[in-house]
Order: sequence, then C-alpha cells, then structure tokens
Amino acid sequence: MKPETLTLAKKTCKMTGMEQKTNRFKLVAFDLDGTICNTLSDIASSLNRTLAALGFPTYSDEGVSSLIGKSIVYMCKNAVPQDRFEAWTDVRDGWNADYAKHLCDTTVPYPEIREMLHALKDRGITLAVVTNKPDPHAKKMIRTLFPEGDLFARVQGQCAEYPVKPDPTMLDVVREALGFTREETLYLGDMDVDLQFAKNAGLTCVGCGWGYRGEAFLREAGAEHVISHPLALLEIIDTL
Repeated sequence: MKPETLTLAKKTCKMTGMEQKTNRFKLVAFDLDGTICNTLSDIASSLNRTLAALGFPTYSDEGVSSLIGKSIVYMCKNAVPQDRFEAWTDVRDGWNADYAKHLCDTTVPYPEIREMLHALKDRGITLAVVTNKPDPHAKKMIRTLFPEGDLFARVQGQCAEYPVKPDPTMLDVVREALGFTREETLYLGDMDVDLQFAKNAGLTCVGCGWGYRGEAFLREAGAEHVISHPLALLEIIDTL
C-alpha cells in the first residue's frame, strides 16, 4: 500500500470511529448533591420549614451549605439549637418527610451534566451514583431528573446497611457488584469528604469545582485533579 493510501486509511478509520482510544476507566461513580445536581435550595427550604415548625431559627442557603455533605444526621444535629440538641431527631424526621415532597422543586442538573453523562455512556463507560443522600431521596431524584432510566447502572444512597462517607464500604459494594476493579474506577465529587471517600476506597478521584466547596477549597484539601466544568471530565479520563 502506498504511503498516501495508508494515511488516507488511517484518517478514514478515525472519521468512522474504527480507531478509538482505550480508556483505563470503565466505571465512573458520582456524588449527587453539588456534583450532578444543584440541590441546595430545596435542601435548605425543607430544613427551614422544619426548623420553623419546631420554633427554631432558620438558615440562609449559604449556612445550610456548610452543614451538608457528611450526612443528614450531621446536618440535623448541627442545625438544631445546642440547648435543644435532643430535638435533632424531630428535625431529621420532619426534614425527611418535607424533602420527599419537595426534592425537585428547584433542583436541576448542572450545565453540561447531561452531555457529559451521555458522552461517557457512548464510550461504553458504566455510570453509578454513590451518595450520602438518603437512598429513597437519591433514587427518586435520579428517576425524576433523568427519566431515560438506563443512564446509571446503580444508584446507591445512604441506608442502614452501609456506613456513611468517608467509610469506603458503600463505594466498594457498588464497584464490586458492577464487576470493576479499583484501577478501572473513578469517583467524582465536590467536597473534602468525597476526596477521602475515594482515597479510602483506593480510587482515583476528580474534584468538581462547580460544586458547593469550589476549586480552591478542593485543591487545598489535597485534590490532585479538579475540573471547572463537567465536560472537562472527558479529557481527564483520556489523559490519566
């Protein structure tokens, strides 16, 4: 074959998708709040309605942002006035009931999230959600906002069966159930607890700078990889 013919054949293969880069990562697992979806306003509104009903002070969205990420128990224990600490279970129960009705009032996926998720799927990469959000809320949110139904192979939220982040059990269970090694798995999250979660699970972690803590915070917390917008994850996957 003449050199110019060989060159043309290579170009044709690229154009038709016959020549593709083999990705190291076969599974990408995502945090949910502050990573896939901007959930802050609905979380804060449910918390404030619950606190107000109990006669407790309410919070700004920024104040609530500082309370979320670790667990709902953590949020409620730190939201309740400390001289009424025993009432945190009432806040938890009230928040859960209210949020179940209002979790998608204003919540939407971040810009570029849908495009990024579908691009990963088109590459044959399996997607999962692993979050400290209570499991029923996480599953309902994904069903509501991503009605295509087959985008995520598994959605796993916090439940009594598994400890919360940064304990790696929940992430290990999902990864093993889907049949992937640690080396084949990447985790994306927006908080320091996500960095520690992935580290404890032995996974590569990418921090998302559009989330609740921001790029500077994630880098200071030790993130090796931080992206400023979702579609940048495709380049990260190609280069790691």
